[in-house]
Amino acid sequence: MFQNQLSKIRYKILESCYRIKEGHIGSAFSVLEILFVIFKKYFKKNYFILSKGHAAIGVYAVMNHFKILKNKDYKSFCNFNSKLGGHPDSTKLPNFNFSTGSLGHGLPVSTGLAFSLKNKGDKRCVICLIGDQELMEGTTWESLHIIDNYKLKNILLIIDRNNSDFRSIKFLNLKKKLSVFCDKITEINGHNILDLEKSIGKSLKKKSFEILIANTIKGKGIKTIENDPAWHHRAPTKKELEVFKKELKI
Repeated sequence: MFQNQLSKIRYKILESCYRIKEGHIGSAFSVLEILFVIFKKYFKKNYFILSKGHAAIGVYAVMNHFKILKNKDYKSFCNFNSKLGGHPDSTKLPNFNFSTGSLGHGLPVSTGLAFSLKNKGDKRCVICLIGDQELMEGTTWESLHIIDNYKLKNILLIIDRNNSDFRSIKFLNLKKKLSVFCDKITEINGHNILDLEKSIGKSLKKKSFEILIANTIKGKGIKTIENDPAWHHRAPTKKELEVFKKELKI
């Protein structure tokens, strides 16, 4: 149902990265369906923080798809004086709520924001999207401790489980480790739109702290990019762009 839209967004990302020779395509592709659902249904009534800021081009493309971001602004990606950098700058694009770059900062800020909203009686929730490599950061686990200690129920943590940790220390039994801080943990297919809509909607409706482990594929959508570390931060050549366009059936 949504495959054609998602293919067009993926190609839009590839075009932008080809033009400017910049962008983290693999990371953007792994979270694309997650972003699609958030901005399609849950963005306007909640706060969203992209902790894995290097996937910013994915958010820009989704925002442009839903006409939250003008074509002129989207096409300025990484140009001089553009609102859209390789990592999000909330002073130029307030929709991000927080500027992110270094990993491990998004969840601490989301936690503080959730605590403030709770104290003010604000019913909105905070949706925080982190990458699995951010589980290597102490600030992530400190934030989980704070969430548990203050019984914050207005935050949804989504972990992009694209197995980037295969090059470092792998997180085995992730769900078991997280269960110390949260008793509502769900593993889902991070590329299934209907499952994402159902899980995210259910979590936000309950107004309780929940964690969604979204199992994804880094570079999803292009076979030669999928799970290839070489594509973590590189742009396609003109020839590759043509090949990828055919693969996406655009």
